[in-house]
Amino acid sequence: MRPEVAAYQPQLDTLVGFVEGRVDGPALDAALSIEEMRTLLGVFEDPRYPASTNAFRKLHDGANRTSLGGLVNSEGIIEQFLWQADVPCQPVKRYGDLYSLILAAMPNYADPPIEFITEKILPADDTLSDAAKKKLIKQRAKELFRYTDKPPRWIQGADWPIRDGRPLVFVGQIAVDAPELFHDKGAVYVFFEPAGGGFETVAQFY
Repeated sequence: MRPEVAAYQPQLDTLVGFVEGRVDGPALDAALSIEEMRTLLGVFEDPRYPASTNAFRKLHDGANRTSLGGLVNSEGIIEQFLWQADVPCQPVKRYGDLYSLILAAMPNYADPPIEFITEKILPADDTLSDAAKKKLIKQRAKELFRYTDKPPRWIQGADWPIRDGRPLVFVGQIAVDAPELFHDKGAVYVFFEPAGGGFETVAQFY
């Protein structure tokens, strides 16, 4: 362990616990609000490049832990800091592995928020193998993200509307090529809400 960090054992325990899968995102956020943690994560800051060398700044500014991507980034930032501090740990990549599994299992036409995936799609049984989880994720996604004929062919990123915890049903898309009205070509995606009987559209342009 580097001498610069030896006085911060409780904070180091939290960081090690996070990369080893024993501390979750909210607990890490609570720990980051403590001044000692801020000081610890800034010990290797290079004044010439503070944004890229201060681990607290990277965790605070560039890793939103309300999203799975932010949790994955946090794992990487903390693991790098612990390596730099010569603090032994056994990273399990809890969020990184989950992210990889979801990327492999979810259809590319649906990209719901991570909270929706964890609540509505991910199997609750953690003892299942990755292959079994992947199969169930695909099955559940197909049940939830319904379409009448073909799934949307998004021009930009997937933007499937979800209302009251349920995805709307994709009806179809209409090409937009009207230079007198729009600067770019694009498409309008039409969705139906069975509960209310209404329609909703999403527009995307090149």
